[in-house]
Amino acid sequence: MKRINSESSAYASWDASLALSTPWIEATHLGNVVSLAAGDVLAREGERHSYFYLLRSGFVHSTIQRSNGAEFLLEIFGPGAIFGEGPAFANRPRPTTTRVVAPAILSRYLPADITQKFSTMPELAASLIQLLGFKNKMVVEKLAGVASAAPKERVVDLLLRIARLQSNSDFPSAQESRNFQVDLTHEKIAAMTALSRVTVTRTLNLLSKEGVIETRAKQVIIHDVSALRRLHYKNS
Repeated sequence: MKRINSESSAYASWDASLALSTPWIEATHLGNVVSLAAGDVLAREGERHSYFYLLRSGFVHSTIQRSNGAEFLLEIFGPGAIFGEGPAFANRPRPTTTRVVAPAILSRYLPADITQKFSTMPELAASLIQLLGFKNKMVVEKLAGVASAAPKERVVDLLLRIARLQSNSDFPSAQESRNFQVDLTHEKIAAMTALSRVTVTRTLNLLSKEGVIETRAKQVIIHDVSALRRLHYKNS
């Protein structure tokens, strides 16, 4: 089983899922496949919801509502992420609202159905236990500092994650000179980072002036991955 990267990250449970979800990705016979459009809500904060999910493509985020009514972005999920397993197995109300921000294909599971498979597929249970433990650790770290992450830090973090998915590695030297194309509008990036569109546009323009990216219609082209990484670790 892959080792989880121990470096602090704003959305590290996605990293954890990428490291632990292989047995779930390969078990295509389990659960039901569902396709959802941007804006669709999977579960709302405070409601009971019977399922948990493996995200096969697209992007989903989870938010919590602050006392002033504003939404706070708690997590971003990309391909390979497993989410919703805690409240689904415990049959508890959802602590967050989970919404699709880019068209998504997911595998949907009922805990009762999956529990029956644990005896013959123990790797499924092992991955969930490890993932839950890592998520609990990350909640504490987020409460300690991630909530105050600057807009530039959030945008850079998201761009690096998407580029890493495309490279299918942690940026080996052979990939450093590649251009990475991020097919997301400013509106979608804003939704995925809990920022306003104006703030995202301002941040992307700043990064463009620094020469690390180029903005196009409904796209962001990453020209300098090394520089983007340096920005990320400088602010981590």
